[in-house]
Amino acid sequence: MIIYFSIYCFLGYLMESIYVSLLSRRVISSGLFKGPFIPLYGFGACLLIVLSPYLKNSFLLSFFIGGIAMTLLEYLASHYIEKSFQTKCWDYSKHHFHYQGRICLFYFLMWCFLSLCFIQYIHPFFVSLHLINDTNCLIALIYLSFLLKAYIDCLQIKKIDGLDIH
Repeated sequence: MIIYFSIYCFLGYLMESIYVSLLSRRVISSGLFKGPFIPLYGFGACLLIVLSPYLKNSFLLSFFIGGIAMTLLEYLASHYIEKSFQTKCWDYSKHHFHYQGRICLFYFLMWCFLSLCFIQYIHPFFVSLHLINDTNCLIALIYLSFLLKAYIDCLQIKKIDGLDIH
């Protein structure tokens, strides 16, 4: 599970950085920490991995239960991040149908779609790669993440605190 957590923290960082960069029309290194990883995505992926035996046979369950689980995780994470780091990483108060600015309908639907894709396609793909048994591949992934971090620091890409731009 630690290996999957690490992989999905890194992939979440890439996905969010690309998303935020597209929204702001400039390259942004997203996330709260100074590395190419966002733990929220790792925890979310691990939660979906635990739930997937019950959801993988139904696209509808993968969509809705996954979305509910991820939205609940996002809500709890926003409280934790605010208390622990004294920062607000995202504010959805300008979105329609939000709750306390921490969660909203638009991102709930995004989580639903991502959960469906994760349970049905993404995680099964990574399981098929047999990464857990391939030490060389894991070392290469760790090395690649450090190279990416060094590259980002050398370029001095704008670092923002989370998703406060949308």
